[in-house]
Amino acid sequence: MIARLRESARTQAVRSLGVCFLLLLVSPGPLAAQDSASRLFPASADNGWSAPRETTSSTRLFPAYRLLPEEPSDREPWMASADLSTSAPWKLELDPERPAATPPMSRDVLSLRTRCRPHRLLSADSTGCERRMALADVTTDAAPLRFDQAETEVPRWSFLESHRLLFSTLIPVTALGAVTANSLVAYDTNHPFRIHKEGWFGEKTVNGGADKASHLTDYYIVASLFEDAYKMIGYSENQAILMGLGLAVATGLANEVSDGFTRHGFSWEDLAMDSAGAVAASLVSVTHTKDLLGMRTSHLPGSSYTHDVYSADFKFSGLGQRLGVNLGPLRWLLFSVTYGAKGYRVSPAIEHQRQLGIEVGLNLQQILFDLKVNRSTWWGYALHVVGDNVRFPFTAVGMRFDLNRGKWHGPNSGNYD
Repeated sequence: MIARLRESARTQAVRSLGVCFLLLLVSPGPLAAQDSASRLFPASADNGWSAPRETTSSTRLFPAYRLLPEEPSDREPWMASADLSTSAPWKLELDPERPAATPPMSRDVLSLRTRCRPHRLLSADSTGCERRMALADVTTDAAPLRFDQAETEVPRWSFLESHRLLFSTLIPVTALGAVTANSLVAYDTNHPFRIHKEGWFGEKTVNGGADKASHLTDYYIVASLFEDAYKMIGYSENQAILMGLGLAVATGLANEVSDGFTRHGFSWEDLAMDSAGAVAASLVSVTHTKDLLGMRTSHLPGSSYTHDVYSADFKFSGLGQRLGVNLGPLRWLLFSVTYGAKGYRVSPAIEHQRQLGIEVGLNLQQILFDLKVNRSTWWGYALHVVGDNVRFPFTAVGMRFDLNRGKWHGPNSGNYD
């Protein structure tokens, strides 16, 4: 008698399970979990079920979010719909805590539980892009935040990436050819190769060290642009940084070797400053601090460096972003350490000055960002090449210490003062 009762209980459990799962498989609409103010409604037609007209008002009043199992398949066509007021993710499953030998009751067979198992959340009216974003597993840790994301973006073109080998050859050939031609064509080359010892930043040097500051900032920018170029043709960030550094140093070497056949001569000091600028750019890229640090060049028309001011910059916008502080208009400012030389190779002669300065100036890069001009478009990138890398006259004010006379000048803009 007892055996028959147990057999009857097992049969009843199996039948209950079979009926419930059969209903799930053949039902035209999803199982709905909602409060008393909502009503059952089927999933949208784009998931394989029809969307009856009478459900339109319901979906408008209560936007549905569908929780898909972690690994959906054709054998799991069900989904659960819940009102937005539901505070925890729903999960449809058999109760794992009930012993296998215990006959399940109808209310126990299917239980909506809220344990933290990965689910994918889809909005009923999501677009294709939103659906792809929503498919991310809610339990997966987010990628580390890149504060320098805006500063490192580049425009993309599938043509460049599909011809990466071709452009990987053209970029160095063009760069090396251009700097070589600049020396051999632009200057008189009726000289044997010679090495010229120019000195560094001394008072008695030809340009008072302004030319060395120029080489430093110029090749900071050159290495950054080469890095961007390699990203554009499909190389990874680390590969682009390494290749940009190598090509920048090679370009500086080619430039100096070519200068060896001109009146300028080969300068180890220039090559060292070229390499230092390229290394500085690569270190800033590797440490993801482009939102904080940078350098800008300055080449105003003329045969000397007397009106040029070269700067190494600290960006207030990056500091505010990292601290989570809204700096307001202060984000449009830079704090800079500058170098310039006055009076060297100027006619008529004026007092020679080597000026080491500090100043506050406009951050044109951040102003462009706030005007929605991003580096991810070709026209935006072109504007950023100029705005990010050039220190324009009268865009900063500061104090400058004359290393020759030991006295301060300013406050002034530094270019024509």
